[in-house]
Amino acid sequence: MRFYARDWLVQWHPRGRAPLSEIVKINRYPRLALILLALALAGQLEAQIDLPAPDVPVPESEDEEQTETAAPPPETPVQIRPDEGSPVAGTGIAAPEFDSGRHFQFSGSLNGGYDDNVNLTPTGSPSWYVNPTVSVGYRFGSARLAMDLLTGGGINYYVDHPGGRYYDPIIYLQFSLAYKATPRLTLNFSTSSAYESQPEYGTQFSTNRRLGDYFRSQNQLSAHYSLSHRLSSVTGYSLNALEYASTAGSVHDRLENAFSEQLRYLWLPTTTATGEYRFGINDFQNTGQESTTHSLIGGLEQSFSPNFKASLHSGIQFRSGSRGGQISPYVETSLEYEPGSQGTAASRQLGARTYIIWTNRYSIEESDVGTGRETFRTNLKLNYAITARLSANLALIYSHGDNGTGNQGSRSFGGSRTQNIFDITPSVRYAISRRCSVNVGYRYTQVDQGSRATTLELLQAINSYTRNRYFAGITISY
Repeated sequence: MRFYARDWLVQWHPRGRAPLSEIVKINRYPRLALILLALALAGQLEAQIDLPAPDVPVPESEDEEQTETAAPPPETPVQIRPDEGSPVAGTGIAAPEFDSGRHFQFSGSLNGGYDDNVNLTPTGSPSWYVNPTVSVGYRFGSARLAMDLLTGGGINYYVDHPGGRYYDPIIYLQFSLAYKATPRLTLNFSTSSAYESQPEYGTQFSTNRRLGDYFRSQNQLSAHYSLSHRLSSVTGYSLNALEYASTAGSVHDRLENAFSEQLRYLWLPTTTATGEYRFGINDFQNTGQESTTHSLIGGLEQSFSPNFKASLHSGIQFRSGSRGGQISPYVETSLEYEPGSQGTAASRQLGARTYIIWTNRYSIEESDVGTGRETFRTNLKLNYAITARLSANLALIYSHGDNGTGNQGSRSFGGSRTQNIFDITPSVRYAISRRCSVNVGYRYTQVDQGSRATTLELLQAINSYTRNRYFAGITISY
């Protein structure tokens, strides 16, 4: 991938600001994967040196109340799909932990089963499939530098693919880095990138249909600065990208730049109040469509205990684009419960844990035809340790989007007034030993586009489908 700017400063046309597509251009996304991998390896080499803690003393507080600290993403387990061994997109990346030492992990999995709709068509396209995958994880944490790397890959091989495409590639990289530049300033970087073929229902950076191989990348850079023992600021920038290898999917190629500024105030020892402004620029690379979104958001983050946390953020969004403007409320909630000390020593050694992670959001998302779609999205991850060796898992993704009035032209080119996605995966895991486990499960997916009340929406039926996937597998970790 190559990003380049036409000029170092933003150019202006006589009629206003130049389109973003003239300032930033995407040519080849596979190059980005190489760049991100190089950054990960560079961070790995730097991590071999334990940096000493800074000598600068931390300013003393006027009282003994708790000090406002950085606000990393929730420290949640990486959500891996048990049917194909790839991370679920849109669930965020856990912040790396300081003073955690070095940890290296290697795992290999072999899954297989029956998929009754591998092409994701209304009529169905069944085939048996086999899914071998491998992954490598590395964690490091010292007093000032921390990093977390997870990378892997594999294939979905179809025994009798109706369309003649017998395998789908899976390559992914999850990486996060945190650096304490000073006692007051902490820098954070994270990336979630993948090259795959199956749609990702947990994020807007993917269509809900099979359009060939594609590359997606979601990257975040932020600086957290403590203004006082109660007040801090978080300045952030994110770059998200999507590119398809096929001509049919190229109309969905996207680039999103977003800037944010957040103020955090420690209201109570367990309660933090936040106020945030966000500005985003969305650019469909091959259609000329572009939009901007302004968001004003306030929120509360509550820690009921070290293992039970919740948050509520709400505000308003203003979107403008070539197809009109929109105003929409913004609401986001999260709930995390993970009792770290639950269970016996044997259950903790075998990895059996009970936890729940539930996020909800109502906001404007970019549809696949360059219009704004008011969308409600929920993601639930539940794991229950039945015994030291046996655990039950439930992964649920649901979204409902509405383009509002829209225009008939956009809907005739693949857009739809409404879109509903339901994806649920119950599974059971049994640990044979500390290094070997087996799993069995079922995954059901339903995608429904359009109310089918008009002739145009009847055409949307070609994008509506259901899928049933039955699977079982074995995983060996070191």
